[in-house]
Amino acid sequence: MNPELCLGTAQFGLAYGVTNSNGQVSESRVAQVLSQASASGIRFLDTAQSYGDAEAVLGRNLPSGHGFRIISKLSPQSQCSFTALDVVAWEEAFRRSCARLGLESLDALLLHSSDDLRKPGSPHLEQWLLGLRNRGYVKRLGVSIYNSEDLEGVNPELLDLVQIPLSLYNQHLLHDGTVSRLSARGTAIHGRSLYLQGLLLIPAEQWPNWLSSEMRNHHKKLETLAQKRNCRLIDMALGFAKAQTGLEAVVLGLCSERELAELQKSWATASPWQKGEWQTWALQDTHGLDPRHWPN
Repeated sequence: MNPELCLGTAQFGLAYGVTNSNGQVSESRVAQVLSQASASGIRFLDTAQSYGDAEAVLGRNLPSGHGFRIISKLSPQSQCSFTALDVVAWEEAFRRSCARLGLESLDALLLHSSDDLRKPGSPHLEQWLLGLRNRGYVKRLGVSIYNSEDLEGVNPELLDLVQIPLSLYNQHLLHDGTVSRLSARGTAIHGRSLYLQGLLLIPAEQWPNWLSSEMRNHHKKLETLAQKRNCRLIDMALGFAKAQTGLEAVVLGLCSERELAELQKSWATASPWQKGEWQTWALQDTHGLDPRHWPN
C-alpha cells in the first residue's frame, strides 16, 4: 500500500527551504491550502513548536469539521541536563501548543532531537512523555531522526512514530535496515525531505554553488531521464516515495493551492520508475544530503 500524504507546515511559520524565494506563506493562502487539503482527503499535518508561528497560524485557519491528525514536536532542549522543574516547562509548552492549535489533544508529539533522551536527568523527560500518552493528550509518541544512531538507547515505548529523512538521493535508512526494523516492530514511519528542500524539483543549474559537482552531475542525469520518459522531476521524486510501502506517510511542504494541486496530480499518476530501479539513485554525499551541514 502506498504511504499517505502528510502536509508539512514549516513554510506556514517560517521562510523555510533553500529553494523558497517567496518567504513565509501568507495566512490567507494557508487557509486556502488547508481547505483544499481537507476537502481532498489529506489526513495528516506536521508542525512543530520551533516552526515560528506555524502552530498559531494553523489554529486560526483549520477548516471547521476537519479530520486532520496533527503531529507536533517539542523544541530541542538547550539545557545540558534535566530536573523535575523542566517537567513543568514541558507541560506548559505542550499546553501552549494545544491552545495555539485550538485542540485538546494531538495525534502525536515527537522529540525534535533524540539527544535529549541521553542527557542526565532524561528519565524526567521520558516519564513526562509517557504520562502525556497515558493521560490521553497524545495518541502517539516518537522522535525525529537523521540516522540510525539517533535511536540508540531510546526506550521502544517512545517509538510509536519515527520521522526520517528520505528521498531518491538519500536512501541510507532504507539500505541500513532501519526502516524494515522499525516497521517490523510496529512503529509508524513518516518520511520527510522527499524533495530535499526543493532541490530535486529544479534543474541542477539553479542549485546553490556550494553543492558538490558529484551531486550536481547526478541530478543532471535525472533531468535527462525525466526528459526521456516524458515526465517531470516531481514525478520522479514522488514515484520513489510511492514505492515505499513500509511508510505510513510522507511529509511534503508547499506554499500554495497550485503546488498542492500539482502534488496531488503527480501522486495520482503512474510512477515513471521501473520496478526497483530507483534503488540505484542513492547518493553517499553526507554533507550535501544533510541540511544541518548546509551554509546558513
